[in-house]
Amino acid sequence: MSFSPLRLRPLPPLLAVCLAALLSACASPKPEPPDVSAAEDASFRQAPDQALVVESSWWRSFDDAALMALVQRAQSANHDVRIAVQRARQARAGQTAVASRLWPTVSLTGSASDERSGLPDQVKQGKPDTRAYRGALDLGWELDVFGAARAGADAAELDALTAEEGVDVARWLVSSEVARQYIVWQSARLRLAKLDALLKAQADTERLTRSREAAGLASRFDVARAAGEVQALAAQLPPLRTLVSVTETQLAVLVGANPNRPLAELDPSTAPWLPTPPRLSARQPVDLLMRRPDLRVAQKQFMAEAARLREAQADRWPKFFLAAAFGRQDLRLNALDLSPVRYSTAALAFTMPLFDAGRLRAAVERQSAKERMATLQYEKAVLGAVKDVDDSLVALAQERDRSAALDATTQQRRMGLRHADSLYREGQIDLLQLLDARRAVIAAELSAIDGQAQLALNTVQLASALGGGWQDTPAAMTTNTSTMPSSLAPESLP
Repeated sequence: MSFSPLRLRPLPPLLAVCLAALLSACASPKPEPPDVSAAEDASFRQAPDQALVVESSWWRSFDDAALMALVQRAQSANHDVRIAVQRARQARAGQTAVASRLWPTVSLTGSASDERSGLPDQVKQGKPDTRAYRGALDLGWELDVFGAARAGADAAELDALTAEEGVDVARWLVSSEVARQYIVWQSARLRLAKLDALLKAQADTERLTRSREAAGLASRFDVARAAGEVQALAAQLPPLRTLVSVTETQLAVLVGANPNRPLAELDPSTAPWLPTPPRLSARQPVDLLMRRPDLRVAQKQFMAEAARLREAQADRWPKFFLAAAFGRQDLRLNALDLSPVRYSTAALAFTMPLFDAGRLRAAVERQSAKERMATLQYEKAVLGAVKDVDDSLVALAQERDRSAALDATTQQRRMGLRHADSLYREGQIDLLQLLDARRAVIAAELSAIDGQAQLALNTVQLASALGGGWQDTPAAMTTNTSTMPSSLAPESLP
């Protein structure tokens, strides 16, 4: 018994080309997941001992009614926030347009025609007069066999979600900036009030010194020294008044108001004071991925580029199109009326790239590079967020120590000034020594005010680094991917 060798029939050339194109479409780069190990550590390097948690509406913890009113007003009226809202509306409309590719398009068409040649009846037999009325439903549908339309819709959906997160980013930034400008405004007013009081006291000292000179108890040098102190204090007032005015106009712009009109929240008749900064805790680094809106934006941008990579890969596969028309027409030829008739047509077509000189492969490689860039941008944003928190924690801790030391210095120098006043009245020290003691108190008080303001600013910086300040309820701070379509969840991306 003998066996003949197995003979393979060669594939037709067109089929071989099609199979080669399909196999080459399968050979595409696979996206790499982003590295977020920096946010998976157990704690921050500069983690504090307190177990308190940052609140989303952290500015309420300052217990300042004007600050709370300004932040809430800015979150709705700030122009950057309003621009972000319109950008989100635009992106959502674009998403609707892109997602329409997944559905068939149906259109109603109609026509009416009446052709009359005016020829004799014998000639009209060859070219009759016609009158026709037609109406039809046309259907066109790109069958998304290989998922190109779905991937494009997913990318557009992620673009819309990114734009909506951009609204949170704008609110997050404007909340911190309003708090910073308000603290600078209050500290400038506080220093201005302190210098005004000291200037009045120094002017009294100058008058007293001139009286003592007239009585022969003080020298011309003492008078010149006292007058110089008055002028030195007066020279510090204009920059502070400028700072007060500049921060007022800046706050007006932040809340979307006319900077030429005073804000109702900024009452110049009230005594200046610095709000007591609350104590905040950082929780864990991984919480930043849910709290910080800029990280959520970077994450969705990566996911959108990954979806576009899937779309570019699917463009190398065949595309199928379905077209159909269902209609009715009423036709009249010369004097003959034809009964109304229904007609229909249906067609299925496909197109497949065979040779494009590498255009589609280049598109995949280009989109792969964009997807990788978005991944690296996300990783960079995570590293930057962890760095911001660590830097803010150490700056806040050191500023607390500095502020405590400045307060203690102020207390000691005030005590020294009281002793210097007593010694001066008793004639044991001269006016120069008394003025030196007063200058030391002035410098200590101004440094203490600066320390309190910087402590409040560092608290704002930490709250911003932790991602607070764009939503009112902590429950809304988590990213809920269950509300997305299943194809948009991170684990479903390639």
